[in-house]
Amino acid sequence: MKRIIIFLSLAINSSLLFAQTTLTIEGTTVNNIDPGTWAGVNIPRNVPTTFTYRNNSITSVNTSGYMLQAGDDNLTDPGTFDNLDGEVITGNQFIWNGTCVGENSGLVHGCMISNNIDAVVKYNYVYNVIAGIISKAHGTTYTSGGIAYNIFSHIGLVGINLLGINNVPVYNNTFYSEQVYYVNNDLGVWRGIINITNNNQNVSPVWPTAGIKIKNNIFYTKHQIPNISVHDAACLTGFESDYNVFYCEAGTPVFEYLGVGKTFAQWQALGYDKNSVVVNPNFLDFTSFVPTNGLFSGTNLGTEFQTGLATTATWVVGSTPATTDQGSSWQVGARIYDTSSIIPFYISSVVENTTPTILEITYSLSLANIVPDTSAFDVKVNAEARTVNSITIVGRKVQLTLASRIVYGDDITIAYSKPTENPLQTVSGDQVVSITAQPVVNNCINVKPTVIITSPGNDSTFSAPVTISITASASDVDGTISKVEFYNGSTKLGEKDTAPYSFSWTILNPGTYFLTANATDNSNTTTTSTSVEVYVTSSKEVNSESINLFPNPNMGHFTIEIISPLKNESNKISVANLTGEKVYDGILLKEELTKQFDLSYLNSGIYILMIIGKEILVTKKFIKN
Repeated sequence: MKRIIIFLSLAINSSLLFAQTTLTIEGTTVNNIDPGTWAGVNIPRNVPTTFTYRNNSITSVNTSGYMLQAGDDNLTDPGTFDNLDGEVITGNQFIWNGTCVGENSGLVHGCMISNNIDAVVKYNYVYNVIAGIISKAHGTTYTSGGIAYNIFSHIGLVGINLLGINNVPVYNNTFYSEQVYYVNNDLGVWRGIINITNNNQNVSPVWPTAGIKIKNNIFYTKHQIPNISVHDAACLTGFESDYNVFYCEAGTPVFEYLGVGKTFAQWQALGYDKNSVVVNPNFLDFTSFVPTNGLFSGTNLGTEFQTGLATTATWVVGSTPATTDQGSSWQVGARIYDTSSIIPFYISSVVENTTPTILEITYSLSLANIVPDTSAFDVKVNAEARTVNSITIVGRKVQLTLASRIVYGDDITIAYSKPTENPLQTVSGDQVVSITAQPVVNNCINVKPTVIITSPGNDSTFSAPVTISITASASDVDGTISKVEFYNGSTKLGEKDTAPYSFSWTILNPGTYFLTANATDNSNTTTTSTSVEVYVTSSKEVNSESINLFPNPNMGHFTIEIISPLKNESNKISVANLTGEKVYDGILLKEELTKQFDLSYLNSGIYILMIIGKEILVTKKFIKN
């Protein structure tokens, strides 16, 4: 059964007005924590609806299905088509926490708006989703709206998929992909970041995709995968692509044209992206995707698309990301620099594995060496305050030295309250504004636990039969020990989940034994100790004639009779299998001359019964059928 955690910060609003329903969903958090197929947030669309989905967050690990289903993925139920025309999907986060290795990863749809027109999809942050935004239809045509000013971070297979839909504007988005080109069934992608194809899915005749306009976008790829794919000749009708920025770390940007790969120069020779450039946008980081400077190579797209994401925009459930208007010269990408302001703004923060006591904050501009009091910063680790010992300013970086180190898995936030004295500022005196709690990237890796066997010592010698205590010492500098397991070679002897870590092992047979201890920490990372070699010499059976055990063989029900009286008032009586594992422990008093046993639960095999005082007094073999 699916388990979905949902937090509502603002109620879902629905009202009926004649034949038109108004539905607004705002300020909700949905976290699907189960894998498998998920229908996602599935919007009712059986009647015409004025639908708005604003400032929400959806996180999921599903391996197929949807995250937001605000449209129909097929042509089987035309009664629901176009009922969400003009829908507005803005300011949301779509975060998929699965793993996408390529075309064989399954298909998770992030924002499904198919079989509707004139959707306004703006200001969304789409992270790691296999198929980010999908619009397929039955040959319908946009007259307004579009897909604009969205950030597509770590694209899975495709950022925007367009099938059988016409005249869709794709403006001022930022796309980032680390995928490689498709090489086999397990690795890579073959579709474009923007993928344009006819809708031929179970329909005849097929619906073409015409009039797509791709302008003012930033495409950044680590490897040479298609930025734009146009699969069918019919899709070239009215197709425009221009004034974009392309950059590929591995070489020239590439495209796919009617099944044939094209370099940027070959793509331009076809008449596309004549005014586009290949240039590194120099993002300040690969989370916020703010270019180091504004990229003023765009074209004016009109008042409908005048307003983009501000460089300071963040995604907080229930709040609208900050926006900025384009100036006289249009910038490309989702984030727009406010050219009227030179106030330095917060970009991101991180704790690196090599410096786990330093929290480093990055701002948009270099700062003067004017250091505020440590009380200006509020660092919380796992919701608890962490003391800041000192502050260092280096260029655009503010480094906070913490009183204790950050460890793997810590959840960290940073806030800054501008003080009246010595606030953060540029050399010219422009002051950094306060920020509320912002998430800090924790790049600390898990440190493996340490474990050693402290007893017995290496090369210890014993005489069989013997019970030895194996003792281990285990610790974890960045977490806790969840268990310590004891092994003889590959055979597990036992485990302890709390200190002291020890295990008593009875050895009946002579030989050489190799003992190890495995320590597992709270992150499920395991370390194996150095092996300790112990030697057990042979000895004859001990005083077996002093007791009678009958019947032997038996079915687990047997009796022992004491022939020679025991000297100790109380003795331990144990039963072990031939690997030395104890299967029974009890007490035998001096006055007990007979004792009955019910060990019918044991597996068939040979067992050793032992009577133990200060040493092993008696051993006797028996067979359990």
